[in-house]
Amino acid sequence: MPDTLPALNPALAALLSRASVPARSLTDPGPDDAAIGLAVAAALRAPDHGGLRPWRFLVVRGAARAALGAVLAASLARRVPQTPPDRLALEQAKPLRAPVVIVAGAAVRADHPIPAWEQEASAAAGVMNLMNALDAQGHGAIWLSSPALRDDAVKRALGFASGDALLGWIYAGTPAAERPRPPRPAPDGFWREWRGAEDMA
Repeated sequence: MPDTLPALNPALAALLSRASVPARSLTDPGPDDAAIGLAVAAALRAPDHGGLRPWRFLVVRGAARAALGAVLAASLARRVPQTPPDRLALEQAKPLRAPVVIVAGAAVRADHPIPAWEQEASAAAGVMNLMNALDAQGHGAIWLSSPALRDDAVKRALGFASGDALLGWIYAGTPAAERPRPPRPAPDGFWREWRGAEDMA
């Protein structure tokens, strides 16, 4: 697969070579306002059934990362009161691993005919577009999750409504070295053609 990439359309070649970069391998400089703006613009191109525009992104950088870490540690302490201090300290330090943390969320309208899962799916598609756009600009990123995403107190602290869905923490920065691009399996095992009555026999 890699040997054929130069002959492909550049956009398709970029999609086929994208890979996440571990948070601890992300260094300064992080994406600036212009880079983030382009990435969010790409996110807004995701499919959006009903035109609900559920995509929400919160950018955390500089000293605010430490404040986010305190929110995460407090969440863990509430959820698991017996958590030892060293584990709380580890939780608090997580946002400091990369120059920029982007909180990805979905503004879900529970009373809308479009089901909530479709709204979240649209927001998740936006997150992938955002990551592809960061990658295309030379930045590295990784999409991480944690139980804190489901903590209403965390949502409130970050300015999200209780009905919103937090989809993940996007760590972004400049790869400290050539990013690893692990091989993916051949696509043949992941798609098939359905032939209607012939396949139902």
